[in-house]
Parts: sequence; structure tokens; C-alpha cells
Amino acid sequence: MGCGVTWVAVCGFTGLVANPGLTSYAAQQVAARRAAAFETVSDVLVLRFLAAGIAAVAVLLVASFEVRQDVRLLLQWYGVASVITASFSLDYLLSSLELFHVQSFVSIAQQSLYAAGIFAMIRSPKDVIWVPVSILSSSILTSVIAWIFLWREGYRFHLSIAPRRWGVILVPSLHYAASSLMSNLYHRSGTIAVRWYLGEHALGLYAAAARLADVLRNFLSVPQSVLMPRMALRADSVEGLFRLARFAVSILVWFGVPLTVGCVFTAPVVVPWLLGAQFQDAVHAFQWVALYVITAPAASLFAGTILYAMGRHRAYFISTLVGAVCAVILALTLPPFFGIAGACVAFVLGEVGVALCAFLLCPPEVRAAARSPLLRVAVIASLSWRRPYGLRFPGILPPPLLIGLGCVVYAVSWAVMGRNLLRREIENLG
Repeated sequence: MGCGVTWVAVCGFTGLVANPGLTSYAAQQVAARRAAAFETVSDVLVLRFLAAGIAAVAVLLVASFEVRQDVRLLLQWYGVASVITASFSLDYLLSSLELFHVQSFVSIAQQSLYAAGIFAMIRSPKDVIWVPVSILSSSILTSVIAWIFLWREGYRFHLSIAPRRWGVILVPSLHYAASSLMSNLYHRSGTIAVRWYLGEHALGLYAAAARLADVLRNFLSVPQSVLMPRMALRADSVEGLFRLARFAVSILVWFGVPLTVGCVFTAPVVVPWLLGAQFQDAVHAFQWVALYVITAPAASLFAGTILYAMGRHRAYFISTLVGAVCAVILALTLPPFFGIAGACVAFVLGEVGVALCAFLLCPPEVRAAARSPLLRVAVIASLSWRRPYGLRFPGILPPPLLIGLGCVVYAVSWAVMGRNLLRREIENLG
């Protein structure tokens, strides 16, 4: 197990070496400048291959310390294949060009080819060496397919090597790489603190609650991923940026507030239903960490979407740094006194630190767009989740029907209190 954990840590480090924020910079540039940024893509590809070579050497060096020859060979093949695969990936280009349908097709095709290779070539433990071969071949093939799609869309790529431009690329790229490190720090500090202070059992409960909240949070992050390329394209237009930011905030308020409040009220029923009766003790932890469902998308919106789309890499890094400092300090101080609840609060407040700092670093038009008139009605309507739960419906209805009933009550509350406000907001955005 120790070897496996060490190898995971090594792969995480070499992944950062192979891609020190280069694709993040390229994605922002392509989203903002489209075809005009393909000159930057050429330089980024060259830098990625150079960085991948360094990472591959690091993988081979670390794997050489493995005593068993068969395991050493597998680790070397797998590590190098993972590094090269990451270098061939074009997901960042497809999403920046708003070719989401192509991105989905390529992703599904890559996973399908990988699975087909596993089923076709692995028949015994000795055949495990074909795993990295399947990874590499499926990645290269789907990357070729992605380039064909880009060519058909009119995007032309011409490879050029211009080291004089690399300094301009590396400065923001390293900021994005440092931001990724800070993000990992404020996401993982709670896990380390709980294991350190409270033990394995508490770690299992905390990890289950945090993971469930993270899964729910992903539903609110999808619209932001879709809006980022459009925000980058219209970053120079005050009116365009205002409308897109207002739209993103409205989505976050309309769906995020009831989802968060609903998690708090329905946790005693939903957590055992989704995770199993053995996680009944995680209910309290999930109620504390439920605020992450809206604070994390808020941090992602202001830092990872708006500041990133505008190319403000320094402000982006400062926001993640503030979140990391808050999360680490709180994770080290709260769990000894408040147990798992303290770790959950630290987990949530780390995201609050990112969101608040990024909000203050956003331009005035974005801060004005964030003052959504929908917030007050959304909070009041979300409290309607308490009505079906307080009427002892949890003991009568199965969890899916209970959740559906809460959604109906929320929609009816909006229809009664805020339909005119919502209509005006839609008209203003339209």
C-alpha cells in the first residue's frame, strides 16, 4: 500500500512537471482570440513536449528503484504512457473553441478504445503490460480525430518554434500551475488534519461527506465551464461581460441555494440512502459541509471562470493563495476542538476565502452583476424544503419522492413570490 501511495504522489508531481499550467494559458488565449491564438498553441505544444520529456525521465528514475523487475517495467511503461498521453490531449482546445459536442465525442471514443484494448489484449497477469499500450494508442488515435475535426472547422495549425515567445507564455502558465497547487492544498488539508487528529474512522466519515458534496457541486460547475470561452471572447466588452456574469450568478443562485438548503434538511434521509446505513454517522458532517455545494461554485465562478477568462493570472493566483492559507490554518486549529465539524467548516471557509478574494479582485461591472435580486427570494423559497421534511414525510415517502416534493414546493414558492422578478431578470438578460 505504501508503494501505491508513493507512486500516486509521484504521478501527481510528474503530471505537474509535464504540464506546468501550459494548457491553462493556451485555453484562455484560444478562448479569447480563437484562430489568432494558434501561434501560441504551437509554442505551447513544443514546451509541453519538452516538459513531458523531463517528466518521463523523472518517472523512469523513480521507477528504477523498484526491486521487482516486472513491477518496475510496468511502472516505467505506465508512467511514460500517462505523461505522453497528457501531451497529446486536445480537450483544452475543443472546450475553448466551444466545440463541446466534439469534446464529448472524443472523450467517449478515447475511453471506449481504451476499454476495448483492455478486454482484447489482457488475458492473464502477464498481459498487464498492455495497459499503458492501450492508454497511449487510444489517446493518439483520438487526438488525430480531434485535429481532423479542427481542420474541418477551418482551424489551421502550423508548427513553429520561437523561443523568444516562451517567456511570455511561461509567466502566466506558472501562475496557473501554482494556483493548481494552492487548490490541491485547500482541498486536501482537511483530509490530512482529520487523519492526523481524529483517526481512520473519522477520516472515512469526513471523506464520504466531502465527496458527496463535491459530486453535487459538479452539477453547478458545468454552466461555468460552458460560459468561460464566451466570457473570454467578450472580456473587452463591459456590457457583454456584465450580462454573462449576471447570467452565471443567476444560475448559481437559482439552483445553488435550494440545493444547499435541501442538502441540510434532507441529509438524515439522503446520506444513508446514497452511502448506506453504515454512514449514518456522516449525516452531521454532511450537514456542515453542505455549504460547499454553493461556496465552491462561487469560488470557481469568480476565480476559475471570470478572472481566468479575463487573463488575470496574478489575481487568480492570489485568490487561490488566500483560500489555501485560510483552509490550512483552520484545518490545523478547528478539528482538535470541534472534531469533524471543525474540519468541515475549514473545508467550506477555504472556498469562501477564494470566492471573496476573487470577487474583490473582479472589475466593478462584475461585482455589480453579482448583486442578484434573485438571492433574497431564492433563500426564502429554499426554506420551503423544511415544510415536507417537518411534516414527517421522510418516514412515509422514499428519498426520491421526498426530494421531488421539495423541488415542487420550491417551484411553487417561486411562482407565488418571485415570478415577476424572475420574468424581469430573464427579459434583462435576453
